[in-house]
Amino acid sequence: MKNKAMLLTIILALMILSCAQADAASVDTTGRREAMQEEIWALEEAYFTHLYQANYEGVLALVHNEFLGWPGSVPQPMDKEGSAHFMKQFISKPSSCTLRIERAGIRFLNDVILTQYILHVHCTAASGVAKTQSSRITHTWVKEGIHWKLLGGMSYDQPAERKP
Repeated sequence: MKNKAMLLTIILALMILSCAQADAASVDTTGRREAMQEEIWALEEAYFTHLYQANYEGVLALVHNEFLGWPGSVPQPMDKEGSAHFMKQFISKPSSCTLRIERAGIRFLNDVILTQYILHVHCTAASGVAKTQSSRITHTWVKEGIHWKLLGGMSYDQPAERKP
C-alpha cells in the first residue's frame, strides 16, 4: 500500500510538472523572438556594409574566434585569419556598391541562430556598365556573453546579371 501511494505521488508530480512546462512553453514570446530576428538581420546588414566599406575591423568584430567559413569562390573553408586575408583581397578599397538582403529563413535554437538569404550586390563601373551579383548565404550566429558572433558561413555565387 505504501509503495502504491508513493508511485501515485510520483506520477501526479510528473503530470503537474509536465503541465507546468507546457504552460510555460505557451507563453507569448513573439515580441522577444521578433526583436532577436531584427537584431540578427541588422548584424547581417552590418557585416556586409562593413565589408563593402573595406572596414575589416568592423567585420572581424562580428566574427567569432572559432569561425569557419566557405565563400563560394574559394576551393576550401577558411578560419577567421584566412577570412581576414580573403576580405582584403576581395574588397581592397571602399566600394559604392549597394546591398540588399532578401531574407529566406531564420531558425533559433537556444544561443544559436541560423540565417539563410540571398545577398544582392549592385555595382556600376566607371564605364556605366551595371552588374548585380547575387549569392545565397547561410550564416550561423552564436551568443558569446551578451553579443552575437558569426561562427560560420557558406555562400554560393549565382551567375551575375549585366545591364548596359
